[in-house]
Amino acid sequence: MHTKFRTCLNVFIYLILFFVALNAIAAEVRDIRVAQQEGVTRLVFELSGASDHRLFPLSNPDRIVLDITNAKLSPSASNVLSGLSSDVLTRVRYARRESGGRFVFDLTQSAKAKSTVLAANDTYGPRILIELEYGQRKPVTVVKSLTNLAKEKRDIVIAIDPGHGGKDPGALGQYKVREKDIVLSIAKELSNRINAVDGFKAVLTRSTDIYLPLRDRSRVAREANADLMVSIHADAFTKSSARGASVWALSLSGKSSEMGRWLAQQESSVDLVGGISLDDKDQLLAEVLLDMSMNSTIQMSLNIGESVLSEMKGVAVLHKNSVQQAGFVVLKSPDIPSILIETGFVSNKTEAKNLSSRTYRVKLAASIATGVVGYFTKNAPDGTLLAWKQTKRSDYVYAVQKGDTLSEIARRNNVSLGVLRQTNKLKNDVIWIGQKLVIPAG
Repeated sequence: MHTKFRTCLNVFIYLILFFVALNAIAAEVRDIRVAQQEGVTRLVFELSGASDHRLFPLSNPDRIVLDITNAKLSPSASNVLSGLSSDVLTRVRYARRESGGRFVFDLTQSAKAKSTVLAANDTYGPRILIELEYGQRKPVTVVKSLTNLAKEKRDIVIAIDPGHGGKDPGALGQYKVREKDIVLSIAKELSNRINAVDGFKAVLTRSTDIYLPLRDRSRVAREANADLMVSIHADAFTKSSARGASVWALSLSGKSSEMGRWLAQQESSVDLVGGISLDDKDQLLAEVLLDMSMNSTIQMSLNIGESVLSEMKGVAVLHKNSVQQAGFVVLKSPDIPSILIETGFVSNKTEAKNLSSRTYRVKLAASIATGVVGYFTKNAPDGTLLAWKQTKRSDYVYAVQKGDTLSEIARRNNVSLGVLRQTNKLKNDVIWIGQKLVIPAG
């Protein structure tokens, strides 16, 4: 009896050790891809399961080390190692270690390395994106005309999309309220409010009672180079007691399904990801870059939505106290932060009455505008008039144009004539065409 027990115990221990050994390797590196752009090399490591990693540089010679915990290189992926190279990358070496797998990137020069982890989706497993940035920009003296400087100070563009329209009336509610009419009125008022703020520009996807397909609404926003898309709607429900305004952003599940659509329909050939064209990338790398863009876009949408919601609560009853997420088609542009605002339930008698009132619609539009402008005031995009106003302008060089006078140049740049003379060591106000003047910071 004792012998049988001992035997069973040994078998049990061996089974435990077997499964421990079997699970010691939690993930496999299934595939490795490389892509080259000017000044940056990207490598994508696709894994069979989630795993921790560590990235650090070594010098003499220059190289980058990637350690992936509890992971090994699959036979299929090992076949591609010899073909991994770029302007800065000479080869990738792999070695098994007790803690997992080590990849060493041999470099032609020093490079700044950073990593990004992307979750698995319906197509790929978890991925680690490694970006190697290298090269150094040479300092140059920038000569700018006042015309070019003005172009740099662009407006922040807000695309406003009144839902439904034309043959599609949207929700029908109390007091013969039609969603398409209510939201168009709010959108026009919101447009007026946005345009009244210096440094902002509103673009309506529709300004009349016309039907516009959902994808075309995003296209209008993209063609306008919108910084944000705001879609205006009103809700309806089977129970008339349902009420309250809400703000929505894209959900993570909506992100995944939309990504496949973008890639499949070749719309990724347009610069959708921070100026990075995807048409020359393989499927895996293209999806990684698009995934990164959508993650960033969704987070920004949530932040803007919170700013808008905090202002709307002073005017409307809120259906939800936080920004909600769903896979609305109109929110799915990977390159444009987008929010959808449900202004209330037209199926509710009180809210239908409110939304029928122009006074209420004006107040609601004003609160949305305050939320949008408030967010961008705190987070002004580079190159905008708002950002330029908030940051002390650096000195720049101006080339004198025909008809210029020193006093006029000083006035246009809000610089005193004396300071302009002193900065450029001028003994008098005589200047000539093509002369380069340093305009001191304001």
